[in-house]
Amino acid sequence: MTVRLLVVVLLGVSACATTSQADAYTGPGSCEQGAELPCAEWGEKLLREGDRPRAIEAYGKSCESGNLSSCMTEGRLRKEAGDYSGAEKPLRKVYETDDARAAEALAEVYEARGGVGDREAAKDMRHAAPALNKPATEVMYAFRATTQHGARGELSFNLQPMAFLDRRLGFGANVVLGGGRSAEFNGTFAYQHYVSDWLVPYGKLMLGKMQDGDYHAMNVGGEVGGKLCLEDIGHLNMALGVSRGSGGYFSIGIGINGIIALAILAQIR
Repeated sequence: MTVRLLVVVLLGVSACATTSQADAYTGPGSCEQGAELPCAEWGEKLLREGDRPRAIEAYGKSCESGNLSSCMTEGRLRKEAGDYSGAEKPLRKVYETDDARAAEALAEVYEARGGVGDREAAKDMRHAAPALNKPATEVMYAFRATTQHGARGELSFNLQPMAFLDRRLGFGANVVLGGGRSAEFNGTFAYQHYVSDWLVPYGKLMLGKMQDGDYHAMNVGGEVGGKLCLEDIGHLNMALGVSRGSGGYFSIGIGINGIIALAILAQIR
């Protein structure tokens, strides 16, 4: 009798666990009801079981609810299945959040589809990809070691929106102080090349005003350097340059996303 009772209890617990697990995916608040996490979990389970068509549907429902990770997975699975038109929509949803991985995936979709304009679209995506997750504005402070005035400090503001050749072009202004009463006030124009999403060499032209005590004159200069980028947070910067106000110089600095810089200033105040 004891053995029979134990068997009945174990069967009941197993049935409850199975029912609870099923309810997690089919009951109220389930994937079928549009809840986010059950759909993503259900998609993972279906993938493990090898049921890719149903997994795609589950990830699609999760994507519709706003889960961008599921959008990325849905797009990848549809691409692998040869459903290139179906893959475009979820991947573009992620791409619109400035996601470089989605841009690369979209480029692969367009290349594989090979329709009218697809090759050009793929080229555009690959061109944009490394610049997507970079800030549109930057505030930079750099230390300059100069040949004319010793150590100087440079404060710069740079503007580089995607509209400017996918952040290849940048405009800004800088102020260079130090070395007694000497100073520079410049407008800047830069072109940068994305070797990768973290390594960005650049060239910069400067034009403005220089002063040394009571002496004032036009300032011109140029700079070449490289950025080591940390996505949309900012970058480390090293450069060699020359200007009328500083002579030759080497600089090392740090750039911060303009929005982050404003938030820091607001906290300080």
